[in-house]
Amino acid sequence: MLDAVPLGEALRRHDAKSALSRRHWFFLAQTDKPAERIIGADPDTWYRGAPEQADVEAYEDYRRAVHDPATVHARCEDHRAGPGVDRRHDADRRAGRRTECPLLVPWAARDDMAGLYGDVPGVWRDRAGGPLEGGSVASGHHVAEEAPEALVTAPLEFWKAADGAA
Repeated sequence: MLDAVPLGEALRRHDAKSALSRRHWFFLAQTDKPAERIIGADPDTWYRGAPEQADVEAYEDYRRAVHDPATVHARCEDHRAGPGVDRRHDADRRAGRRTECPLLVPWAARDDMAGLYGDVPGVWRDRAGGPLEGGSVASGHHVAEEAPEALVTAPLEFWKAADGAA
């Protein structure tokens, strides 16, 4: 689970600090004031990014994507699904079922996960029925682009250890 906590838990813990940090969640999820129109009016202001922290080609891909109305719409729909259909369909959670496979939870060290949730793997503990491990990755928000090596090696090591424990 890369740089994430369960949405229901994030919403339960929502406060003024997370409102400022995660304001884009609620902005992108709006249906009566479509974010697509606002982003489309000035996509370069919407996505400023940090090109010095990521691969230049990856950064340019993000910049191109924010100029594509279909991509922006898809991103908004993803954010709309979280508090909407995803929460309504969270039957496994309501039934008390847990994820039985090994669960690795890496998060970006230079983003806000630990500041908002403290023990990030601990947030997942009641959902994990198998091995659970997590740790921060030396990156900002775009983990895959800023720390690709860590995203290759950490899961391989985790799965080897989990497989050996079985």
